Amino acid sequence: MTMEQDKRRYPRLSTTGGEYGVRFRTKDADILDANLANLSAGGCGLEVQLHEAAHLDVGDAIEFLVLDHPDLPFVPLTATILRMLGKVAGKTTGYVLIGVEFQDITPFVRELIAGHVTAELARE
Repeated sequence: MTMEQDKRRYPRLSTTGGEYGVRFRTKDADILDANLANLSAGGCGLEVQLHEAAHLDVGDAIEFLVLDHPDLPFVPLTATILRMLGKVAGKTTGYVLIGVEFQDITPFVRELIAGHVTAELARE
């Protein structure tokens, strides 16, 4: 186990290239074509086109975040941006990786996500 994994409260599943979709609303826009990079019961990683993430910063609220996968709860979640990777001066194209932490998630929904992550990790 790496030091970073040791700090995490929940196991994390890489979802890049899988059947996972995600969409969400921010203070200024609806983002409909983001990619879900990873998922845990505590939050997720979002790959967002740089031009769509230009107005976002660490600490911003994410509203109506919906995980689009048949084995995950289809409920709107709220989250807070904890980190952003790839948003640097001079960069004008590509993706930004946004790490978010779920807020006000019910224990039931958190457990459904945790169960899905655990099951998928066991398949790997």
